Amino acid sequence: MLFLKSKSIFLVATALTVNAAVTQYPAKPLVDAINSQFGPFIEGTAVDDEGNIFAVNHGNSARVGTIGQVTPQELFYEDKTAKGTAFNGIRFFVKDDKTFAYAADYINHRVVELTINDDDITSKNFCASPDMIQPNDLALSRAGLLFLSGTKWKPNNQAGDGDLWVCSPAGVPQRLETLGRTNGIELSPDDKYLYLSEAANRNGAPVSNKIWRYDVNPATGAVSNKKVFFDFLKIQTQHIDIDGMRTDIKGNLFVTRNGGSEVLKMSPNGDILASIKTTFTFPSNIEFGGPNGTTLYIVGRCGINTPHGHGVGCVDTWENDAPGRAWWILQDNE
Repeated sequence: MLFLKSKSIFLVATALTVNAAVTQYPAKPLVDAINSQFGPFIEGTAVDDEGNIFAVNHGNSARVGTIGQVTPQELFYEDKTAKGTAFNGIRFFVKDDKTFAYAADYINHRVVELTINDDDITSKNFCASPDMIQPNDLALSRAGLLFLSGTKWKPNNQAGDGDLWVCSPAGVPQRLETLGRTNGIELSPDDKYLYLSEAANRNGAPVSNKIWRYDVNPATGAVSNKKVFFDFLKIQTQHIDIDGMRTDIKGNLFVTRNGGSEVLKMSPNGDILASIKTTFTFPSNIEFGGPNGTTLYIVGRCGINTPHGHGVGCVDTWENDAPGRAWWILQDNE
């Protein structure tokens, strides 16, 4: 039997009341525990110009230096150039009719650039610094500015356990800010705003989760005018971690709640428009893809309350009413 203090009962009741007022939609399973070829560290969902979806950790739990295509499930790239490579965030970019992908290697403090020519993929270090905490997740501007987040998972967090970097189109890194434990990162469709999540742990559990919004200089990547976009204390779910975030072309921000079995759809003003319920407890990242760019792909380790590092990777889908930002830009749209 679970005993809660009166304050805890109030918080749970408040959260249930708020969530009940938001329209909920069930996501549909695409890759399940039976047919999955991904490991439990599936992350870094990304889309190419054809609408294909990719994620890291194709294979078993030990193969963290791999990127796989989701449909059909197959190995896309495996890094063997550096010891201990572990990929997380991925972004695709088309320039001068050439296709590139950028993959964050959080062990070696670098971003790897992949040049893709049909089935031939070459790689090189694009951006790196030993001062980077990781990097973890990525956001990419139309001009080729690459924004990076980093995170230190510790029982008790403090300032400096997260960071925000930008890499110029030439691969020059610059640290923009240090924060608490940062994770999800994304740009608005017009590249005017940058969204960044920040969290904090106390005694091994999350006690704070919020999203910041910055103004962005589109030429240099410099950020300013930092404001709280949404604090999950407002709906008493600050104990559920934010993970990957992506926008659609209407400016809605989609926020993964890792441990909460959901993705939230939020308006550009920070209003919660919908809750997309996943078939697994720990969704880790999202991206829009498919032929029209409107299918939201949600990845995470399969099962209900599956322990970290166990099991295999799953993929759910949900249909949105607008294409995703990344897909839209890759179609050469302004």
